[in-house]
Amino acid sequence: MTVHVVTGATGLVGAALVLELLARTGADVVCPVRPGRTDAATRLTAALTGAARAYGADERLIARCRAVPADLTRELCGVDPAAVGPVDEFWHCAADLRYEDRHRELLFDTNVTGTRHARELARALGATVFNYVSTAYVAGRRTGLLREEPAPAGLGNNHYEESKTAAEHLLSESDEPMVRVLRPSIVIGHSTTMAVAGGRTGLYTIHRRVFQLDRMLTLIGDTDGRERPLRIRADEDSRINVVPVDLVAADAVTLSEAAAPAGVYHLTHPAPMRLRPGLDLMFAMSGLPAPLLVGDDDGFQQIDREFDRRLDFHRSYMTGQKTFEQGNLRAVAPGARLLSWTIDLPTLERLYGWHLDQLSARATVRAAVR
Repeated sequence: MTVHVVTGATGLVGAALVLELLARTGADVVCPVRPGRTDAATRLTAALTGAARAYGADERLIARCRAVPADLTRELCGVDPAAVGPVDEFWHCAADLRYEDRHRELLFDTNVTGTRHARELARALGATVFNYVSTAYVAGRRTGLLREEPAPAGLGNNHYEESKTAAEHLLSESDEPMVRVLRPSIVIGHSTTMAVAGGRTGLYTIHRRVFQLDRMLTLIGDTDGRERPLRIRADEDSRINVVPVDLVAADAVTLSEAAAPAGVYHLTHPAPMRLRPGLDLMFAMSGLPAPLLVGDDDGFQQIDREFDRRLDFHRSYMTGQKTFEQGNLRAVAPGARLLSWTIDLPTLERLYGWHLDQLSARATVRAAVR
């Protein structure tokens, strides 16, 4: 019986990956899960059930998945290898996404030290492959053609990018087990249902900030702000490289099934959309005028500065030109789902519509509580 281990299975990418492995491989899946308000098994079942329902997957498959209590900050992730048994492949999806200065120590403890502990656990379990889910944005401040190769240190835009680069470098120090570095770009919801099961970050954070503009204007007393275009520091020709979570999981499993060799694989979109049309649609669907995209903060009013402050982490993804090479992915998986997926305004409208429904429902609940 084939066995896979997946960390981060209660998160966005991890849950989709577990469902894909269960559906396509016939393997059993073991998930190290940190207990929270409930025990590890309850957390895992709730997360996978929610993901299966959101993505239209078969909930019955979850029976082949089991949780083991874990903590990435401890040696071997706090897992007794005897409680797991021998495994074939190890998938490390767990990560801390907080980027603020005050979280730097905890971020590196999870994303770098935690990766070392996960690799040690994989080795103890006899795994022959360690699949590491990184991010295409280890590219940091580099622009132009970005190859599927080790990323240079010291070029990150934020602590999160720096931590993922450091984790990749750590994994390059040993060739046992073999390491595949999987680098998705900005992960969005399911390609068909548009739903998200797990944390909504990245594009969803920007959308949430736009949705909150009305409340922000009220708080600062800017009664005319709803009719005045917001000024945003961004490059309208930048490309927003978004990829659906189910296709990221599908292509990751395809690489596994194809026995892909060690190396870096960009799980990105080969032909991403320009920022300007997608951003204009986001504002229009929130009943706001299209924003003005500018190169600096000259002429900023209070609302512009407040919005700019709240987009601090995401600004670097709205400027510059990045093209992610996919030669390794094409060589091993020429039929990769991401290579043929298309993104257009109707698709974005469905994506934004799903998220607006979630934001509106949450706002309604909060208003009722008040």
